[in-house]
Amino acid sequence: MTTLPIFRTSFRRPEVDDLLDCAARLFRISDHDQFTMTTDESMLALSSATHSVELSRASGGLWAADKSQLFNADLTPDLPSEDEAVSEARTFMESAGLLPSLTGSATWGELLTASSRVVTLTEGGRTEVLLDRQIVFPVVVDGLPVVGGGGDFTLAFGDGGRPIGLHGVWREIHDSFSSAALPAEQIDEIFREELAAQGVKTTAVSQYLAFYSAPAFDRQDFLYPVYVMGGTGVFGDREVPLRLSMFPATEFGPKRSLPAPERIRRSKIGARRSTGRDAEAKHVRRGYNSGASRQGARVVANPFEAGASWIGSSGGLAGSKKNAQGFIDQWRDDGWNINFNWGDGNAWESDWRRNDDTWVDAADFVFYTGHADMNGWTLASPDDGSLQFNEVGGSPGNPGDLWGENDLEWLVVAACGPLQDELLSKGGGDVLSRWDGAFDGLHLLMGYGAITFDNESEGRTLAAYARQGQTLKDAWFRTAKEIQPASNGEAPPNGPTVWVGVMWVTRLGVDPINDHAWNHGSVAADPTSPTSLSCMWTVC
Repeated sequence: MTTLPIFRTSFRRPEVDDLLDCAARLFRISDHDQFTMTTDESMLALSSATHSVELSRASGGLWAADKSQLFNADLTPDLPSEDEAVSEARTFMESAGLLPSLTGSATWGELLTASSRVVTLTEGGRTEVLLDRQIVFPVVVDGLPVVGGGGDFTLAFGDGGRPIGLHGVWREIHDSFSSAALPAEQIDEIFREELAAQGVKTTAVSQYLAFYSAPAFDRQDFLYPVYVMGGTGVFGDREVPLRLSMFPATEFGPKRSLPAPERIRRSKIGARRSTGRDAEAKHVRRGYNSGASRQGARVVANPFEAGASWIGSSGGLAGSKKNAQGFIDQWRDDGWNINFNWGDGNAWESDWRRNDDTWVDAADFVFYTGHADMNGWTLASPDDGSLQFNEVGGSPGNPGDLWGENDLEWLVVAACGPLQDELLSKGGGDVLSRWDGAFDGLHLLMGYGAITFDNESEGRTLAAYARQGQTLKDAWFRTAKEIQPASNGEAPPNGPTVWVGVMWVTRLGVDPINDHAWNHGSVAADPTSPTSLSCMWTVC
C-alpha cells in the first residue's frame, strides 16, 4: 500500500522580547516612545503612525509593514533592479536572521520576484508605476509545493532599497508518521462527480499534490498532504476556471464535505428596498465623512448595510458558505444591518443588474465568493447565470444606475478574477477598459488577477482587519497575502503568480483608495464623473 508522510509541527510561542527584536532587525526600531504595544491571547503588536510589527500567538507568524511606504499609490520610489533586489534580499534575510532554519524534509524553493504596481488611465493615456520589489521565499516539503498561506516568506523593498514589509509563517516540523495514500484517480473521480451532480460540466480537470500549511492566524499541529484540484467548468454558455479545491491525499486529516443545499428563495422582491430616506442618509453621511474621520456618530439609526452573494456547493466549492458567513458575522457584530446573504441557487444575477437597487446597490459593502475569470463571475438564474463586464456599462455613468448610484461603496470578488491585466500576465487584457463601467459611484472593486484557492477565511479576515481601522485596500491585501500562496502553477493569464488587486476611480479632490469602513476612519465622497481610473496589485 502506498503511504504519504504526516508531519507533527510546533512553534515557540512569541513573547514581547521577540516582537521588539523583530522590529529592531527589520526596521531598526529601538526607540519605542512613539509606539503603542498591544498584547492579547491572539497577537503581540507594536504600532505607530508609520510602522506596524505583529507576531501571531497561534503560529509565531510575522506581519510587518512600513505603512507610509507599503501599498502607497501616491509614491514613485527609486527601486533596485530585480537582480539587485534578489541579491540584497538573500543577504538581508540571512544577516538579520529573519528566516526560519528549515530542517529535514523542508527546504527553500526557487525565489519568486514580483512588484506591487499601479496603472492609471487619464486623458493623457495609461501610465504605470512600480511601488516596490517583492522577493518571495517559498518552502517546499519532500519536493512538493506548500499551499494554504503558511509556506511563503515575502520581503518588500521600497524607495532606496529599504525594507518596507515582511510577512510569513512556518511551523517547525518534527517527526512524521505514515498514512495510507488515497489514489489520485479516486480523487479525480470524486471531484468530477461532485461537479456533475450539480450540473456543472468540466472541459478540463487538473490535479497536483501539495502540503497544506495554514495561515498565520490559525493553529496547526500537523502538516499533511492534499490534492489540489482545478480545471475549467461550463456555467451557462461560458467556460470559467474553477477556484482551486483541496482534497485530503491520505486517510489522515480533515475530511472534505460540501454544505447542504440552501433553502429555496421564494421571492424576487427584497424585504427591504432602498428608499428616499436611505439616499438622504447616504447624502448626509457623505457630507460628514468626506475626507474626515468618523468615530461613532450615526446620522440615522444604524445606517450601515452589508450583503453577501456566493456560489458554493452548486459550484463544487466547500468553503464559500463559511467564507461569506464570516464576512456577514463580522459586520453584524459591528452593528451593521445585514441586507442579504444569498448562496448557490439563490445568488441571482438579477440582484446585480435588473434589481440592483433592491439588493447589491442597496448595501454599502458587498462580498462575493465563487467562480470567476477576467470577464466576470458566476451567479444563478434568472438571467444567464453570470455577471459579465459588458453588462455593467461601457464607462462610468453609462448606462448608469448600477453600483454606487444608490448606495454601494465597496465590492469584493473573492474568486479567480476579475482583475487580470496584460501588465501581469500575457492574455490578461486591459482591466481598466473592461470594468470601468462598474463605477457609477462605486468606490473600490477588490479582487484577484489569477486563479485562487477556495477557503473559509477571506470574508471574516478582511472585515476583522477593517474593523481594526485599517484601510480597506490594506485589509484586503493583507488578507490575500495571508491566505493565498504566491504561485498557483497555472498558465497565463491566470497564473503562475497570484495577484491581488483593487480598482478605483477618482475626480478632483476625491480619491477613495484610502477609504476605511464606515465608522472606522475616513471615507471619500462618491467619485462620480471620474477623471481617472486606476488599479493596484501586489503578489499574494
